[in-house]
Amino acid sequence: MSYTVIAVSFKRKPLSHLLLLGTLCVGMTAGMLPFSVMASSMQEASTSRHWNISAGPLGQALNTLGQQSGILLSYSTDLVEGKSSTGLSGHYTVQEALDILLSSTGLQSAPIVSGGFLIRARGQTGTDQTVLLPLMRVEGGYARSGFSSLESGEMRNAMRGDLAESLSILPSVRVADRSSSSLQQGDIKPAEFSIRGAAPYQNKLMLDGAAIDNLMDPAQREGLGNYTSVAGHSQSIFINSDFLKHVEVIDVNASASEGGFTGGVIKAETKGYQGEDSFSISRRMTRDSWTTFHVDPVQQGTFGDAAAQLPVGLPGEFQPNFRKDQTSIQGATRLGDIGVFAGLDEKTSRIRQKQHVSVDFAHFAETGRIFRPSEERTLDTYSRSGVLRLDMLEQDYLLNASLAFSEYDQDSFFINFPDSDFDSRHQGLNLSVNFAKNFGDTRMDLNVNAGRSSDERYFEKNIMDQYKNTTVYDGGMIGGYGELENEQQTLNTTLKFSSPLADTLSFDYGGELRWIHFRQNRLNDFIFNEYKLDFTQPLPPQIGLGSWSPVDQFKDRQVIYQAGKTRFSNLNSAAFAELHSDQQRIFWRTGLRLERDGWLGNTNVAPRLSGGIYLDDEKRYRLSAGANRYYGKSFLAYRLREKERDLIVETSRTSPTGEFMPVDLSRRWLYQDLDTPYDDEINLGISGPVLSGEAGLVMVERRGERQVRTQQDTAKDLKWFDNSGSSRTHQIDLYWRSTPAEWLGAYWAVNASASWMDKQTDTTYGNDSSGYLSSINGDEEVWFDGKRILKRDLPASNFATPVSVNLDLITRSPNDRIQLRNAFAFTNGYRYLRNLGRDTATGLSQYDVYKQGSTLRWDMSLDLRLLESKNSPYLRVDVVNVTDNQNVVSAESNVQLFGVGRQYWLELGYRF
Repeated sequence: MSYTVIAVSFKRKPLSHLLLLGTLCVGMTAGMLPFSVMASSMQEASTSRHWNISAGPLGQALNTLGQQSGILLSYSTDLVEGKSSTGLSGHYTVQEALDILLSSTGLQSAPIVSGGFLIRARGQTGTDQTVLLPLMRVEGGYARSGFSSLESGEMRNAMRGDLAESLSILPSVRVADRSSSSLQQGDIKPAEFSIRGAAPYQNKLMLDGAAIDNLMDPAQREGLGNYTSVAGHSQSIFINSDFLKHVEVIDVNASASEGGFTGGVIKAETKGYQGEDSFSISRRMTRDSWTTFHVDPVQQGTFGDAAAQLPVGLPGEFQPNFRKDQTSIQGATRLGDIGVFAGLDEKTSRIRQKQHVSVDFAHFAETGRIFRPSEERTLDTYSRSGVLRLDMLEQDYLLNASLAFSEYDQDSFFINFPDSDFDSRHQGLNLSVNFAKNFGDTRMDLNVNAGRSSDERYFEKNIMDQYKNTTVYDGGMIGGYGELENEQQTLNTTLKFSSPLADTLSFDYGGELRWIHFRQNRLNDFIFNEYKLDFTQPLPPQIGLGSWSPVDQFKDRQVIYQAGKTRFSNLNSAAFAELHSDQQRIFWRTGLRLERDGWLGNTNVAPRLSGGIYLDDEKRYRLSAGANRYYGKSFLAYRLREKERDLIVETSRTSPTGEFMPVDLSRRWLYQDLDTPYDDEINLGISGPVLSGEAGLVMVERRGERQVRTQQDTAKDLKWFDNSGSSRTHQIDLYWRSTPAEWLGAYWAVNASASWMDKQTDTTYGNDSSGYLSSINGDEEVWFDGKRILKRDLPASNFATPVSVNLDLITRSPNDRIQLRNAFAFTNGYRYLRNLGRDTATGLSQYDVYKQGSTLRWDMSLDLRLLESKNSPYLRVDVVNVTDNQNVVSAESNVQLFGVGRQYWLELGYRF
């Protein structure tokens, strides 16, 4: 019996290698490490990764798999002769990839004891060890394009363990500055993040094939004006990244099968059973006493007081006293033919805050601060998340299901508002089922999912009284906003077919349906009463400077936000078709996506085109380019703002004896037809192996059009949405990821990236509403850089840090007892935009550019297994900002906001 052993060793072409070296400027110090590749074949076999293998003859498909994985495959040539494969596209281990390629062929794979796999007829037992096969590592030519993928061990998780921190190593990702603010270290809500400069809510978030976007009011934050809205978040589920096997980010050249975004697509997959039982439990914590705070000198006193020196607002701006804890438990096992993984996580935070602030001149004489905080309160916040995943094992089809949930609950109040205590909640639940099978030469992938998410707030009081001629220190605002709930229910299915049309040509096609039901529910009437003095009569005596007693004022206005429900449903649909080919030196993909936005009533056509050439015969170095259009999302707020008017009744009068008269609200919000926002993308990139790793350079331009903005006519008390917004983003990304290697008796891995970004937009994505609810007119003239320009031509002030550099160095001992991670993040000194108010000469809003310093943060994580056995307790210590750098992350109102100083985290656990 004759066997074929796939053990191909490619020699690097000097010309292409030098071309890529010169283009990438690989002067990175990490690239100079004297690595020698020593990763084992079986370790590669157990690692999940992305595959893209074209349909065609089975022998060719197996050869491609061997080249891309570096795993030994041996088989009789007689077995594969005349057999074909439908190809492979997706994230799998080598074993899973083999099972898919061999399905419907009558063949199966079996591991060889010394490494690799033996291909044999289905039903044959044992591995033919009498055949001596030379075990050689394959150096393959697989090159990724259009996405980045992080395995569980590569994700950053020193501080928050959320998606933003996990993805911060990627060059296309920018994380909100405030997530690392030294002032708010008690916060445990996941940070928002941007991809390619787009708003955070314009990313598409997916978990196990299901979209987990929040399509209600994802950009809303809690505030004093939220009478009819509830704080939201772009993520409907707050998942613990420690439960994820890998996360894939598509940020350029997205396939026609992807839609509903203008930023990027994040595909997260939960862990599953990996061939052996496992279990772990851990307790993780940090304290304010383990943290160094960097605070602007003008804020030192107020930070120590734990209360903003403002008379009203939400607590939490200053958090000098906090404790955060996290408990996590997870495990995997096998029950018959079903693999099971389950995880449960709880994070808690306790912050001590001041609820009331008084004017105290004695305090001012002593401290220089006129406001004296008092009445300290304890605010508790908790966040729970969990996942249960089931996988069918050893079948000729793929079938898995996962159930994920999260709930976030936070105590709060309004500063100086008596009786304003309230509770805010964010909850999510999602069930996702995936099925894939080969039918002859065609592969079918099906996902069905259902989800529910809600944003809720519950005030203790349902009446708010405002005394306009009384300061907040004398009871000027009393009460709360009542109980209000937003709920989103989704039912979604996607279906994709992949068929070979020729040896090097494949056809993908399919569709998507997404039904969404929105509900806003006010559980009881909320009444807003406004009082003022009767200025037609002699004024009563003041009880304070510029303050009169509430009993001396009369009610002049009342607004009743009536209890009731506002409901509406929406059906979005999409169909796509795509051709892709990889032959000789040329590869290309062209597709078309047709999307129906039922919410806005739009049908949109999104063309996708990408391709390139291989620079060497072994197809390891590639030059690629693409031109694509991506349509974004629409939100409940676009129509809800108008619909909720039906539940509002407003009356007013001008004197204590006058009759209350109704106020016409019919035009307060005026809905008009909207178009779906979109981004046009062009890109150029080069990639290939460099210095025992994979490197690439990508240049991307995004033009955002028809972005939704809020317009306002204050004279007519009128607001409406339109598509006047636009943006333009340029970005250059450079990355290098090493192959696992041995050096100085330890194993090393390096993940490095550098990115430059420039963005122009008519709005700033750093404000409370991230653009779509802010009153901004892009055609408004402003004064900037000594001349009049349109507001839309101003540079962006957030999510556009010009140069960002990330470097992660992961070191582990040969027996895996010790793992050390050093993570470096750098941004260069750059200019930022500041609003200076009105220009006295022209009366226009005046903007200017100020210099902001560079930042450098070094985080270190040490994980130590205490016993030789794999079943052992462990200790983990994380040190954030090891060098305690004073990093300026932003500046607002002439006050610098610094990142957190040195902070310690301690984790104790047991792994079985």
